[in-house]
Amino acid sequence: MNVRRSVALATPLLILACGSPASPTTSASASSVGAAVRSLDAGKLDSLPTGGVFVRVIKFVQPSGYTVKSKQHVPGFVYVESGVHRLTLEGQSPIDVTGGQAKFHLSITHTHFNPGPSTSTWYFIALWPSSSRGQPLVDAIARQMFPTDDFSPEQLPQGAYSEVLRQVTLAASGRSAAHRFGGLAAFFVLQGSLVVRSSQGSVALSADEGAVYAPGVPLQEINSAAGQTVYLEMMTTALGREFEVPLSQSPKG
Repeated sequence: MNVRRSVALATPLLILACGSPASPTTSASASSVGAAVRSLDAGKLDSLPTGGVFVRVIKFVQPSGYTVKSKQHVPGFVYVESGVHRLTLEGQSPIDVTGGQAKFHLSITHTHFNPGPSTSTWYFIALWPSSSRGQPLVDAIARQMFPTDDFSPEQLPQGAYSEVLRQVTLAASGRSAAHRFGGLAAFFVLQGSLVVRSSQGSVALSADEGAVYAPGVPLQEINSAAGQTVYLEMMTTALGREFEVPLSQSPKG
């Protein structure tokens, strides 16, 4: 699979603190058209893994009645694209997650079970330590779809972070508002085609492809498909930083 990446690794972290509301003279091209944003779930990281980190999207196509047993690993999001997913965290009651829903869980022993009559397709999206790249995935049905490049401790300093997963749907010819995130922003396309325009250029993404941007990079997402485009965005933001800042002008990339 051809994975496309646009990693703004060199962006200074100082711009995290540079947030101001959009000007009243926001240009028409910087406004949202045909975009629906849905927050799926959120969680808190008390600290980041030691050393470098990267975002990884892992896909599971899980048959009915199949169980994926997972030991303790990094916190992250289970996002269910279709079917039913039963997540059981050690010491807790099972949680059923259905198509279009997501659940954040912390680093705790757990199982993934498909209780439904048909196949369940789901993803695990998380920030991993760079040292885990060479380790085997948790199960034979797991498939790595999109790994980003590494971010160093200088780019993402130790501390507490919030993580948010959103689903964005863009109608044909639709676009998001121009904006910048205060944290690391990772995009993954589920359906259609997406152009991510940034201050560092534009990147075109198809289904099962993704991109990641360092904090503070001006962004705008545009639907380049004939039908609707659906994508996920995961933001990892240091506590105390602004989550998202609207911009008055579209990035020129």
